[in-house]
Amino acid sequence: MDSISFFYFIAYVFSIAGLFVVGSSILGLGTIVGFILAGVALGPFTPGLVAATNTELLQQIADLGVVLFLFTIGLEMKPVDLWKMKKSLMIQGVGLVIAMSLLFSGLMTLLGFSWQMGLVVGAIFGQSSSAVVITLLNQKSEFNSEHGKNIFSNLMGQDLSVVPLMALIPLLVSHQNESSATFLEDTFTVIFVIGLILGIGKILLPLALRWSVRKHNKDAFSLCLFSAIFVTVCVIEYAGLPSTLGAFLLGMLLSSSDFRHSLEETVLPFKGGLMALFFTSVGMQINPTVLIDHLSTILFILTLVLIVKTLLSTVLSLIDGQSLSVGVKTGFWLNHIGEFAFVILALATSMGVFTDSQSGIMIAIVSLSMILSSFSINLGDKIVAKFLRRTESFDVLPNEERGALVIIGMDEVGQLMATMAQRAQIPYIALDYNYDQVKTSKQLGLNTYFGDALRSSVRKKAHLDDAKAVFVSIHEPTRLKRVCGVLAQYPNLDIYARTQSKKDELELKKLGVQFTASTYIESTLIRGRKILLNFGIAEDTSMTLVDELMTEMSELDLQAYKH
Repeated sequence: MDSISFFYFIAYVFSIAGLFVVGSSILGLGTIVGFILAGVALGPFTPGLVAATNTELLQQIADLGVVLFLFTIGLEMKPVDLWKMKKSLMIQGVGLVIAMSLLFSGLMTLLGFSWQMGLVVGAIFGQSSSAVVITLLNQKSEFNSEHGKNIFSNLMGQDLSVVPLMALIPLLVSHQNESSATFLEDTFTVIFVIGLILGIGKILLPLALRWSVRKHNKDAFSLCLFSAIFVTVCVIEYAGLPSTLGAFLLGMLLSSSDFRHSLEETVLPFKGGLMALFFTSVGMQINPTVLIDHLSTILFILTLVLIVKTLLSTVLSLIDGQSLSVGVKTGFWLNHIGEFAFVILALATSMGVFTDSQSGIMIAIVSLSMILSSFSINLGDKIVAKFLRRTESFDVLPNEERGALVIIGMDEVGQLMATMAQRAQIPYIALDYNYDQVKTSKQLGLNTYFGDALRSSVRKKAHLDDAKAVFVSIHEPTRLKRVCGVLAQYPNLDIYARTQSKKDELELKKLGVQFTASTYIESTLIRGRKILLNFGIAEDTSMTLVDELMTEMSELDLQAYKH
């Protein structure tokens, strides 16, 4: 391939991927699904486009992204943090992978397949997507909620299970095809290679990195890191193990290093683009003909996996001592199949565990499950909100409870406002329809009740007709506008609302909300005043500057409001 056609090929791939990612994000499917769909459109099984003739080259480039992705995942596996969550990590995360492996091993043996194939199939189906789930948890501001922490422990356990699994697959294959003497030889080779990686990660690379830092040589730092990664990959491939396992182990060894954050920053610019190519290459492996020819089989297996994973995750959460609502949420959040499945599947196919046809069916199942993940998560949230939260042990808002101040939304900002009211001895009540937020707030000693402010019965019990003011702290803009629109019908209420942007602030004012402010703007002005003081600006002068900026922004708001 000449240089012109190569750059044309890369430009075309990224352009198509960009269009699909934008569309996928608008539909709420996530970026990973967008890359996979872009791969389907690029070929080679569809009309082809330009990438159809370059699948192998794209896969080779994408493999670099997988290596760097596994390295960064390893960096997140800090032993101290893993030890703190060891119970949930083992019972739920690793437990789910083991349960799925045993279940499908037995099931496929009954259907006439080898137990080894069933074991790998179950392990693949036992994975969930860290990239998808963590992104959605952050978008919904639920990462630090009770179910968010539980889900994260699950994901870490699943990710950790990949290490022995990637080492096990080659041994399973060799055990099927070779003598016991060869099997033992392979085992000792693996042990020797892992010892060599320990030497690279704990001794050689840290020495090289320290030398680079002392010399203030960033280029040397980057070269030492990438050299270590690719040497590790070569060493572990020599032992017949997957390259991704070597990168993962090296990342784990460096997770407690003083250079951890610098290592992440060095790898990150390369990882993003290469991972985009990886998921695009996965999409290019999806054969629409296979999907159509085996549609009933694919849909049956997909449905089975979603149901079984939901039930298993819920049961394991309950065994681990979690509440029913947390368990059910965990089940729906994790019932899809994650990106590690593609890594394991590629390894297993290259080792002869799956035929190309079987691999095509598996890729279709994994991809469809990821496409459906956001719908499944929303379904789980609705089920918990409608049927389960009322059965949990928390107080329902009593008729006689009154407050001059009503706080709606008990995130960190709502909790802070409730604490201020409590210390100022202002009678208040706080409402939230998220059980985890209610539970956390009550543990802090705040007068919090479960209730949805959009329900007229809840508003009646909160005695909004008699209240003086209401403070609204809701992260999701659409729900914030709906709640404020309802509250604006109460003429006695002074409505204070926290927004995420100036745009939301103006829209709320049009709904009739009297007092709105973007938390980011206010906090920026407060921090800005402190910076001015640090530079020797007089306090009176700094306060005047802040007041002037606030006045200017208010005038701009008024002009925008009139228009």
